[in-house]
Amino acid sequence: MSMKRTFGIKTGLLVVSFMALLLWTNLAYRVSAQSEALNSNSDQQVSTSNSIAQLNEEAAILYRQALENNIEEVRGSILRISKSLEHISFEGQTTVEGIHALSETVVEVKQAVVKVKNDDASLQQSSAKLRLAADSLANPTKPLWLQYYKIVKNDLDALSAATDQGQTAAVLANRYTVLEEHFETIRPAALIRREPYEIAQMDAWLSHTKGLTAAKQPDLAQLKSMVGHGEELVNQLFGREKDESAFVPFVQGPDRRAAGLLISSVIVATLSYAGYRKYRAQQQGIFPFRR
Repeated sequence: MSMKRTFGIKTGLLVVSFMALLLWTNLAYRVSAQSEALNSNSDQQVSTSNSIAQLNEEAAILYRQALENNIEEVRGSILRISKSLEHISFEGQTTVEGIHALSETVVEVKQAVVKVKNDDASLQQSSAKLRLAADSLANPTKPLWLQYYKIVKNDLDALSAATDQGQTAAVLANRYTVLEEHFETIRPAALIRREPYEIAQMDAWLSHTKGLTAAKQPDLAQLKSMVGHGEELVNQLFGREKDESAFVPFVQGPDRRAAGLLISSVIVATLSYAGYRKYRAQQQGIFPFRR
C-alpha cells in the first residue's frame, strides 16, 4: 500500500512537472514571438524613415537643379525618386489621397522636363510642389509648407483690399490668380498631412471665388463674404486658431472659473444621485441586471 502511495505521489509530481514545463515552453515561445514581431516592426519603421529621408533629400537636390535649369540633373533625380517610391511603405505615413498627391507631383515634374524649353516656370513650380510634398512626408510636425501661411494670408488681404476698393474685374482676377498659384504649390504637401475634406473645402472655395472674380461685373458684396470665409478655411488648414472670444465668449477671465465650478457641481450632483439610487436599490433587495 505504501509503495502504491509512493508511486502515485511520484507520478503526480511527474505530471505536474511536465505540465509546468509545457506551460513555461508555451509562455517562452509567445514572448519570443512577440519580441520578434516588435523587432521586425521596429526595423521596418527605421527602414521606412530612412527611405523617406532619402526621398526628401533627393527632392531638395532636384529643386535646386531645377532653379539652376540643369535639365539632365533634374532628369536623373526624378528617375531616382520614381524608383524609390516603389520601395517605400506608406502605411501609417499618410492617407491614400496623400500618396496620390505625391505621385501626381512626380508625374508633373516628368511632364515639365519634357517641355522645359517652352516653359521654365512650369518646371520650377512642379519641382517646388515635389520639394514641399517630400518634406511634408519626412517632417510631419514642422513641414516647410506651413511657412506659406503668411504668403497665402497676404494674397487674401490683397484680394480683400481690391474688393473693398471696388477694383476692376481684371485686377480682381489677377489677385485671385496669385492666390491660386500659391495654394496649388502647397496643395500636395497639405494633402499629405491634412484630412481630405479640408483640402476639398479649399478647392470648392477657390472654384467659387474664381467664378466671382472672372465675372464681367463681379458681385463685390458676395466676393467680400467669400474672402471672409476663405480666411477661416486658411486658418483651419494651417492650424491657426481664431480669437478664442469668437468661440467661447461665456468662458472669459473670471467667468472661466465660474463655468468650471458649474460643470463640476453638475458632475458631483449626478454622481451623488446615482449613488443614492444604488443605495436604495440595495436596501430594497433590488439589483440592476447586467449583461
